[in-house]
Amino acid sequence: EISVLVSLPLPFSDEIACSRFADLPQQPRWSPWLNSVAYLEGGRETEWTLNVRGVRLSWRAISTMLEQPYRGIRWESISGLKNVGVVEFIPVTDESCIMKVKMNIQTPRVLAALFRGTSVFIEDFLQNKILKWSLEMFRDTVKGDLALERGDVELGDALFGAVEGRANAIEASLSSASSYTGEKSNSP
Repeated sequence: EISVLVSLPLPFSDEIACSRFADLPQQPRWSPWLNSVAYLEGGRETEWTLNVRGVRLSWRAISTMLEQPYRGIRWESISGLKNVGVVEFIPVTDESCIMKVKMNIQTPRVLAALFRGTSVFIEDFLQNKILKWSLEMFRDTVKGDLALERGDVELGDALFGAVEGRANAIEASLSSASSYTGEKSNSP
């Protein structure tokens, strides 16, 4: 099992952050490794799919909204990829907060084999790439949405362009077998 913790300051309120993040089907907008997130009957259970280095993984999860001590969402998978976690939005001012993600994941054997190393490689990849980049892309996506809602199309488009550029970099790293395994690339 791997445990990761990532946090990031956000330039908008915990209320805005939580409401945007809790719209789970929107997650692929800032997490390009996610193919889809869909609510199932009843609305509390979701189905998630992702693709890492050509391996498709899926799971179902139950999520619970949090109000105390901070706004957020807690989840636990009930089938498929085993994971549990919490996202909290800790107020700093009326217009800013800290987003903190804690997650435990049971690494599937097929994914561990792709990294051909100790769990340190996978933990680093999850914490410093997937989660860190996801939080940064969430911040920029929400900033872009808020800019467009204010009528600032130029800023909104610039932020979405930055998110798209990062998404392309992430997709390239997800498909590159040499990125995190220590293998040498034969390309120039």
